[in-house]
Amino acid sequence: MIDSEANGPTEPTEPAASDNPTVSAEFDPTRPDIQRVPPWLATTTAWTWRLLVLIAGTAAVLYVLVTLSLVTLPVIIALVLATLCVGPARALERRGLPRAAAASIVVFGGVLAVGGLLAALTPSFVSQVRELVPTVVTAVDQVFEWLDTGPLGWDREEVFGLLDQGLETLREQSGQIAGQVVSGAALVVQGITALVLALVLLFFFVKDGAQIVDWAIARTPPAHRSTLRAVGRRAWAALSGFVRGTAAIALIDALGIGIGLAIIGVPLVLPIAVLVFLGGFIPVIGAFLTGMIAVLVALAATDFTTALITLAIVVGVQQFESNVLQPVIMRRAVSLHPAVLLGALTAGGVLIGIIGAFLAVPIAAVLAAVANELRLRHEARQQGLDPDAVTEVLAEPDAD
Repeated sequence: MIDSEANGPTEPTEPAASDNPTVSAEFDPTRPDIQRVPPWLATTTAWTWRLLVLIAGTAAVLYVLVTLSLVTLPVIIALVLATLCVGPARALERRGLPRAAAASIVVFGGVLAVGGLLAALTPSFVSQVRELVPTVVTAVDQVFEWLDTGPLGWDREEVFGLLDQGLETLREQSGQIAGQVVSGAALVVQGITALVLALVLLFFFVKDGAQIVDWAIARTPPAHRSTLRAVGRRAWAALSGFVRGTAAIALIDALGIGIGLAIIGVPLVLPIAVLVFLGGFIPVIGAFLTGMIAVLVALAATDFTTALITLAIVVGVQQFESNVLQPVIMRRAVSLHPAVLLGALTAGGVLIGIIGAFLAVPIAAVLAAVANELRLRHEARQQGLDPDAVTEVLAEPDAD
């Protein structure tokens, strides 16, 4: 009593919130009537900001890749071509050739073979184009006559007037065109530089590919080395399977259409066959565009009936390719939905141009294979299994 009086009167203390059941219940954050943010909104917000971060990171990576396209494009082109060159180079090594000699024969010999093929096709192409010029002029005259007397009722003089206006516009913008020509020349120089760099990188990828992979894995943390090795193996298998399968299908398409055009007497058979082969590397739209070129050449060089027969040949070969060859040849490669193919083609064309359209689909195939490998390894870990053993079994050709 003396101590309490000496210390003076004390303020009455309120019980803590945790000691008061009424207060703790009133501020309990788990109560549904206290939560001000609905669970669906919290979940949506969490997913939204994560997706925004992912989109921003992807956009940053694409920006860097496009900005450094003089380096990234040669690397990608060299990797794609390496899938065709590694096998022959290893076969030459097994026959006793040194690794550098085998890589040189395959890479530079392939370049010489392609250059020789183009040099052999050029004179035939030029001569046949010269022969087609009078026929094309006649066809253009027939088109103007149809415009004049057909259902459209366009006067030929009006059409020529529109052409004159277009030429006048071109003359007025000659300065801008000259500037574009100069920039085009700079692009040509950059293209040549990129091709030379791609050729050099291709030689080193074929010669020292295993050493490059070992160097990269050695600088990876030990806990992630098996994952990196498995992802790289799956990506290489998808890329090589896709490129080889696409090349085989494109070659069969080119031979089928070329033989058909030669039988019915359509000119420019070899150049059209080469275009069909190159167009086969652009899924969905490549075959359509090159087929239309064949039909237009047949229409300009022969008659309407031959053009219809050409169209039937092109459609028949392409249907055989899509319904028979694709399931058989491409069953080991990554299967992509046509919507994904169109999206990849559009994105590649918008970002880089025609080269991007060529490279978009194999890149999409590799990304799909890598994502599938990571998914399988994650599911194996969740089930307490060895990821390496599970993914290798699933990667077997006969596995379902």
